Amino acid sequence: MQSENFKIGDQIFEIDTQNLKFSDVTLNSFFEKISGITDYVGSALAEASRQHSLLENSYKQAYISKFKEFKEAGKSDKTSELYAEGDADVALIKEQVINSKYIKDRLYAHLGALNNARDDAHNRGHMLRKEMDKLDMEIRIGTNGL
Repeated sequence: MQSENFKIGDQIFEIDTQNLKFSDVTLNSFFEKISGITDYVGSALAEASRQHSLLENSYKQAYISKFKEFKEAGKSDKTSELYAEGDADVALIKEQVINSKYIKDRLYAHLGALNNARDDAHNRGHMLRKEMDKLDMEIRIGTNGL
């Protein structure tokens, strides 16, 4: 999987798994861009969370409205609950809530992967510095004839 696009509200957000990759050669450019990418995904997550909360509220309102409608028609509480949950409009909003939760969870997982990649890159950079120091010492010893 290379990239995924998510429609959140009126905006399209893209996450790209290529942003998780780095090598010894690309380590500096990785560090130059990772904070901006993390901020971008974090803002997408915040917007997805907001949209999810709004949809949950819409679902509750639609459910309550349908429940009340069936209850006023003389149905029992249990029957009114079942009819309200089975209503096409309520079910559509519930599906939107489920989809918005997936988007929110997917963005959260990608944000975690970005943080893990950053940690891995820091560790790799540290190891590279240690290797360079060791190599530098070997070159100095060889050059000075020690």
